[in-house]
Amino acid sequence: MSLPRWAIVGTGGISRTVVGDLHLAENVELVAVASRTAEAAEQFATAHEVPRWHGSYEALFADEDVDVVYIGTPIGTHLEVASAALLAGKHVLLEKAFATTADEARELAALAAERGRFLMEAMWMRFNPTIRRLLDEVRGGAIGEVRTVQASFGFPPPPDAIHWRRDLGGGALLDMGVYPLTFAQLLLGEPSSIEATGELREDGLDLTASVHLRYGDGRFASLLTSLRGFISPAGSVGGTDGLISVGPLFLAAESFTVVRPPSGEPRTVAESREGRGYVPMFRAVGQAVADGLLEHPDRPLRDTIAVLEVVDEVRRQLSSS
Repeated sequence: MSLPRWAIVGTGGISRTVVGDLHLAENVELVAVASRTAEAAEQFATAHEVPRWHGSYEALFADEDVDVVYIGTPIGTHLEVASAALLAGKHVLLEKAFATTADEARELAALAAERGRFLMEAMWMRFNPTIRRLLDEVRGGAIGEVRTVQASFGFPPPPDAIHWRRDLGGGALLDMGVYPLTFAQLLLGEPSSIEATGELREDGLDLTASVHLRYGDGRFASLLTSLRGFISPAGSVGGTDGLISVGPLFLAAESFTVVRPPSGEPRTVAESREGRGYVPMFRAVGQAVADGLLEHPDRPLRDTIAVLEVVDEVRRQLSSS
């Protein structure tokens, strides 16, 4: 059986980061790239050994020798670009954050279902072998019942970064906050209540957010994100019988430590990383497409939409405070 033929849409920083991992995934055939200009597309193709290039997204979507597109354009363009790809009959892996709002995500999910095409958020953290192992340990009772999750991620981007562009889907929550929010979702599910404080710029761009999620019976998640300054990017999971600490960068971790007080010795669990960490996600999507799936069971669209619903509510609370 032939491999699904992939293309990259967008030649910005995230596409430059992941292209090597697309080459490493053994069930992926990277055949093309598209940019908004022919010059940028050709330069990217030459630099990263991509066989073909297109000087517009529309030209790539019309390419019948492309089955799957990875879209790495700014978040604010995701609805338009992904919709065009789905309408052209392409399967889509859409960079996180999936969309700027939950409504946009629902629109894309409905379109993918209507067109019978695979669609997933590129939440590569979910496919990180270390995170998978952590979830297995938790399900196996390593720390008892999960009661708390703590996670944070934030740093000050350069002044010209798209994080500062509200029109392009910038802000702390969509670019950085989705990682802590997704980490909490993986371990505790959907919250019963949301409490948020933080700072908005005059135009409404979220600069910082402190989010407290409650899940009933006293379970909670405490999450931080910021464009204002550096935040420790570690994570922890507290249970009735122990604690898991994951870091130094929880979303890309290669190990975590399990402690069961009062006398338990710390136990470190390590998993190797392939490439820059995106290979397992690309491999999983390649297999799902080859198998004829329209969603991946480890990152179904309902989970992506649920995280964006939390983002929507956090922004609502920040704007009204």
